[in-house]
Amino acid sequence: MTHKEFVIHACEQVLRFAQVEKWNDLSEELKVQLGFNMGVMALGLSLTKEEGFLILSNARQSDISMQTFREHVEALVTSHNIKVDETNISRQF
Repeated sequence: MTHKEFVIHACEQVLRFAQVEKWNDLSEELKVQLGFNMGVMALGLSLTKEEGFLILSNARQSDISMQTFREHVEALVTSHNIKVDETNISRQF
């Protein structure tokens, strides 16, 4: 897997896991996976602390909804011209 493919996969995983209504709807394992993939996404896309870590922290603390978090991630993916595969995002977890 290339660096670019790894970043795309991370973006897909973040979008996939962000489909839940509330942070606590995720299992502990999925919370860890979401955090890891957000980190890969942040590094791969050179996101600022606010764009990456803080937005995830806000979702975790319910300061923003998971829908708002997902919309933020979707905007980042679009603005960085990342082509995600909706099939990977819509997979069950």
